[in-house]
Amino acid sequence: MKKIVYIPLFLLVIIINACNKKEVAAPDFSVTLDPANTYKAGENVKFIFSGNPNNITFWSGETGKQYEFRDRVNETATTSVRTDIGVPLKNMSTRMDSYSYIYTAAGTYKVTFVASNTTVYGSKTDVKELEITIEP
Repeated sequence: MKKIVYIPLFLLVIIINACNKKEVAAPDFSVTLDPANTYKAGENVKFIFSGNPNNITFWSGETGKQYEFRDRVNETATTSVRTDIGVPLKNMSTRMDSYSYIYTAAGTYKVTFVASNTTVYGSKTDVKELEITIEP
């Protein structure tokens, strides 16, 4: 008889816990430039990460890779402009402490990293922007 009482009670506890909505944690993420960088065209630029978000996406700031145009849709009879696309760097199953990128042309670039934590309960993002000048 005691088993019959415990089974429904156990099932009730499981149902109550399953109904509780979980909160998605905001990503704890920051990015800095390696102090040893020289920032010359054709050489590695190293970005140092702290924190471990589920996902990191990178926009270099070059033409066609600018974060500010990620949602752009502009099409007319004579022109078609596509959305700028970021590069996914990290997903949940990896850990990433740094990223290196080579700029081929001199100029000033607005570099953007988007860190996000995503679960079945939702998603939270953190956008980090750096301005970098690449010399010839």
